[in-house]
Amino acid sequence: MARSIVWLASYPKSGNTWLRAMLTHLLDAPGEDFSLDALAGGPEGGDRHALDDACGISSAEMGAAELLPYRAMLHRQMAASAQAPFFVKTHDLYAVEPDGTALFPADASRAAVYIVRDPRDVALSFAHHSRWDVDRTIARMGDRQATLNVWPDRISDFLPVRLGSWSKHVESWTEQNAIPVCLLRYEDMLADPAAALAKVVAIAGIDAAPAAIAAAAAASGFDALRAREAAEGFREKPPGLPDFFRSGRAGEGAKALTPAQIARIVADHGDLMAALGYRPGPPA
Repeated sequence: MARSIVWLASYPKSGNTWLRAMLTHLLDAPGEDFSLDALAGGPEGGDRHALDDACGISSAEMGAAELLPYRAMLHRQMAASAQAPFFVKTHDLYAVEPDGTALFPADASRAAVYIVRDPRDVALSFAHHSRWDVDRTIARMGDRQATLNVWPDRISDFLPVRLGSWSKHVESWTEQNAIPVCLLRYEDMLADPAAALAKVVAIAGIDAAPAAIAAAAAASGFDALRAREAAEGFREKPPGLPDFFRSGRAGEGAKALTPAQIARIVADHGDLMAALGYRPGPPA
């Protein structure tokens, strides 16, 4: 089995799309037009129709746990037909069933890049993206059974996402040892985008010169992405959402959330926040 897939994994609203933009600028052929609708690392593994076609099933009639071995089969098919490194975005937590079946099979996986962001900033951005209020979003971030793409009255074109809590999600990827992982903090990406991209290049095995890496990072600035979205749209933006690229800054959550909201996040995730360098106390 070809170990060709590099998973771009994160809890939602942690910088995954931004990293995909940097990789697209790096990997595109000279002179190729950049498009938000053709970013590297698409969510192919979450496409319901691709799964049904590949495995001969009706996924709409099955629960997330029932789907896991079929999704693993799809991931292996993707790896077998792709040239390494093949980037795939995912918001699923890293899951292994009691029988040992892994959603992200090691024999299909070259590496994983896990992007983590201060959960206070995630709460603000995720609330905007979901059009939920912040308190409800914070509660979902603390729910170890949380899912995405699951509704009682309709079926999504995308498969259910086993999200879990923010802490459970981070730990599931960073504590597993079946797939090599590059951990990126969103805040470090902001401080030095080229250095962050260089780490991804290294673990993915891409042959890229430092100047090319720096140019790709520079071309993917937040202002440039916002301008591109305003001019051309972005098909990954949920219907009715004013904009996908909202702010991109670090530290907004610690300033904008109420003391009670911050206390709830710290109560749910404080130990892991501290371990990752996110000071749980109020901003300086």
